[in-house]
Amino acid sequence: MNALLTQIVMELKSGNIRRCEAMGLTLEEIQELNSLTVEDLHYLVNTQVSLLTFRINHTNLNTMLAQARREQTRTQRIDRALMLGGSIELMQCFFGLTASEVSSRRRLVGVVTRQGRSQIPTEEQELAVWQQWKASNVDNLESLDALEAMMLIAEQQDISLTSVWTLTKGWSAA
Repeated sequence: MNALLTQIVMELKSGNIRRCEAMGLTLEEIQELNSLTVEDLHYLVNTQVSLLTFRINHTNLNTMLAQARREQTRTQRIDRALMLGGSIELMQCFFGLTASEVSSRRRLVGVVTRQGRSQIPTEEQELAVWQQWKASNVDNLESLDALEAMMLIAEQQDISLTSVWTLTKGWSAA
């Protein structure tokens, strides 16, 4: 509290009147604070009288917490997709990421990519992917449910997520 009062006076002395107004001070209060002597300031800083009331806006806090959880889930999903070999095209489709964002995120999580096309799955892998994909009963190939199903398949079949996505796109187009 005393630190806030000191900060307000410092803002005033620096000419930052707008900041003081943004804190809710009236022009009259600003003028009064600006005319304080050193003795006045010393008295105010050391007084036990409270001039602030703090309240938490619970609606805003809960909204912010929910948004933080959604963003954390999204980031975890992005990292998982990249670790499973998600291509730039896949990351653009499901997350709206640009090529440079994908590249930066790969470096951040330590994913090293090979140049060129990804390996083509064997017939056995393709059959296993087909069976798991059909069992997932996902209707919309561009949904997060589809992405979750494809990531699970990529993990279980030990093939890249991009390969699974390419196969499922081919099947849905047929």
